[in-house]
Amino acid sequence: MKKIYTAIASVAILGILALVTVAKGIGGVTAAEDERFRINGTTLTKYLGTDTYVSVPDTVTVIGDEAFSGNETLTSISVPDSVTQISYNAFKNCTALTGIIIPDSVDKVGPGAFEGCKALTSVQIGKNVSAWGSGVFANCEKLAKLSVDTNNEYLTYYNGALYNGNMTMLYEVLPAREGENYVMPDTVENIDTYAFWNLQNTKNVMVSENVSVIPKQAMSSMGSVENVVLKSSITGIEERAFANDAALKQVAVPESVVNIDKKAFAGSPNLKIYTTKSSTADTFGKNNNIPVIYKEEYPTDFMDSNAGLEEKPNVGYEVETDSDTDTTTTDNSTTTTPDNTDDNNTDVQQKPSRFESTEGYIHPLDVPEPADVIGKTVIVAGKAVVLMDNHKERVYGIPEGVTAEIVQGNQTNTQNTTDTDTADQNSISVTYQRPEEESIPQRKFYKKKDLTTYEIGEKIKIIDRLAFAESGLKTIQIPENVTEIAYGAFLSCSELTDITIPDSVSVIGTKAFEGTAWLNRWRDGNTENGEGDFLIVGDGILIAYRGNAEHVEIPEGVKQIGPEVFKGHQEILDVALPDSVTKICAEAFRNCGSLTGLTGCKGLKTVVRGAFYGTQISEGEFKK
Repeated sequence: MKKIYTAIASVAILGILALVTVAKGIGGVTAAEDERFRINGTTLTKYLGTDTYVSVPDTVTVIGDEAFSGNETLTSISVPDSVTQISYNAFKNCTALTGIIIPDSVDKVGPGAFEGCKALTSVQIGKNVSAWGSGVFANCEKLAKLSVDTNNEYLTYYNGALYNGNMTMLYEVLPAREGENYVMPDTVENIDTYAFWNLQNTKNVMVSENVSVIPKQAMSSMGSVENVVLKSSITGIEERAFANDAALKQVAVPESVVNIDKKAFAGSPNLKIYTTKSSTADTFGKNNNIPVIYKEEYPTDFMDSNAGLEEKPNVGYEVETDSDTDTTTTDNSTTTTPDNTDDNNTDVQQKPSRFESTEGYIHPLDVPEPADVIGKTVIVAGKAVVLMDNHKERVYGIPEGVTAEIVQGNQTNTQNTTDTDTADQNSISVTYQRPEEESIPQRKFYKKKDLTTYEIGEKIKIIDRLAFAESGLKTIQIPENVTEIAYGAFLSCSELTDITIPDSVSVIGTKAFEGTAWLNRWRDGNTENGEGDFLIVGDGILIAYRGNAEHVEIPEGVKQIGPEVFKGHQEILDVALPDSVTKICAEAFRNCGSLTGLTGCKGLKTVVRGAFYGTQISEGEFKK
């Protein structure tokens, strides 16, 4: 009998082993196989296995930086509802991954999270993703479409491209989007970094008539794109905006463009610029050995194309937003080509949206260490960052106990008030027209080239949106009765060299002085205004930064970090805020990809939504 029992036991063991072998053969991974997962606290820092199917353990809340990066065997993955964040380059170059479902629990997807996933064809995004990094699907050369939960207020998918909730920001045109023609919806006012990276099919692109600047790298390495048409709302083309576009044959640049960075078209050897004679683009092309033509060589009548073209989503509200929202100019006299044919358009609004803080987020640097450990390292933006004395203070995110109200931005022009940071963010406001005797109205002197100076009356409180934009102003003295300078008020006043801004000014909108000779000279180091590398005006408002430090210390006395001040500064690792700072405005640190934390922050009360897009900091860390 003993031998029989032994035989039966042996058969049972062999059967179990066979089942395990079969399970492994189809790529099965269980949470018990901890040796495959490197987990620090609740952050999955690295997956070391070679299975084709992986189920992330339900103890994980964060899929960390580069956790699966370079895995060439993974074809599918199950992300549990415990996960709230998919971090920087988490699945970069997972070349066999074919699909991903981002569950409702996830509220943040970091920059380049799925970059280089060349087999990826299926993506489902849950309803709570609110923070979206740059170039999430760059080089996903088979990804033609995706789906976003219909209850997601923060993201919108349309016609092969991904946008923010009300389609004022274009995040990304999907690499395998079908159709030769892409006509950017006229709701779009901003284009994200790497938005057109390595397209496979698109040849002709028409930019929205409400975009004012083509940002750094926004239309670089576009793959198949041959022709780009810019509208007369465009005033500037930034560094490497069209870099390394091997297929690019022609960019239509209107005469409204007054600033072109010298490296804007670097590495695009076949390019011609179509523009008008004696324009900035004309001079730029001739000075940089780029052929300039005065008759277009692209299909002028092209329409949006895509197999199964969807109906455009009904997004936005017909009210005005202010300077601190994610907006740019909405010009009532825009054109499609440099011949300045007029079009009428109405301002498109931010959609009120909710905010839910990220609960349970733990970064590896916050996990307590034994007493003999005096330093830690973390990979940030592909670099190893060494942080010492982890025991003394928090070295990631924001300091313990710091709180701030997350707001959508001031509702300028929507309410009879200029102090609306605490307004109900889910309400819809009716349009409020300021009395003309209290303000210089929107576009009052827009493109008035004969206006060289102007005396502002003693009753004026507000200089409204685009009031002096593209005018011939050379000097302006703002009196102490003025309290607000709205979006683009002096945008592209290229001859404006002398500006006086009193301490009474407590609100300065996005791009209020962008493109002025005054600001350009300061950035070039030709003037000593401000404090070192910081330009501070009005009531302690930091409006520009010209440094390149990895560790930035904001000067004492600064009360607000203005819109876009540090935008695109990839070198910044951390920022120290003095107690005087109470507000961080929209896009203040956008695309500072290496930024991991803030220190100080004791006086911080308000963070405008979008201030930290494209960084390692989540708005959810400012818990109420």
